[in-house]
Amino acid sequence: GGSSIMATLNATNLKHASSSSNNIVLAANGSVNIPTLTTNSQFGNLRQYKILSKTTKSSITGTTPTLIPDFSITITPTASDSIMVVKATMFCSINTHVILFRIYNGTTQIIQPASFDSHDDGTGAWYGSGDRMSNQHVAAFETSGNTNARTYNVYWNVTGGTGWINRYQGSDSYNSTSILEVMEVAP
Repeated sequence: GGSSIMATLNATNLKHASSSSNNIVLAANGSVNIPTLTTNSQFGNLRQYKILSKTTKSSITGTTPTLIPDFSITITPTASDSIMVVKATMFCSINTHVILFRIYNGTTQIIQPASFDSHDDGTGAWYGSGDRMSNQHVAAFETSGNTNARTYNVYWNVTGGTGWINRYQGSDSYNSTSILEVMEVAP
């Protein structure tokens, strides 16, 4: 029966679609052996991945874009042709007007609209008149251009009122977390 089949099953080999020799071996004991992947392999596109959670609460009242505290990732690209992908998922709240978010490399905004107003446009914006909470998802990307270390972060501002991250604006009764991700991907 079943025990004789289990005794004869030592491993399962999965071949990469473009290779007859790159086997991923799933052993009967549960271990996995994955071969070294080349840069042109379909599995080798992700060069680096960093992730950060922001658990602290912050607020803003200004119209000038400002760095969100405790929400930055420093990374050193492994190649100058890498695509650097930055994603932020933030829990936010505002009592009136608009809250805006932008992704920066240091102090330089990565992507901005073709028609840009210095404080009314961003990578992501949300109008939250009244008692509102929202999850905002913003993303941007750029070519690394070199292998120098850089810090990716999120700037924010409001057009009026008070904006919050990781907390409901009306009281400290509703709290959450926000996530920042940076991926270095082969072109």
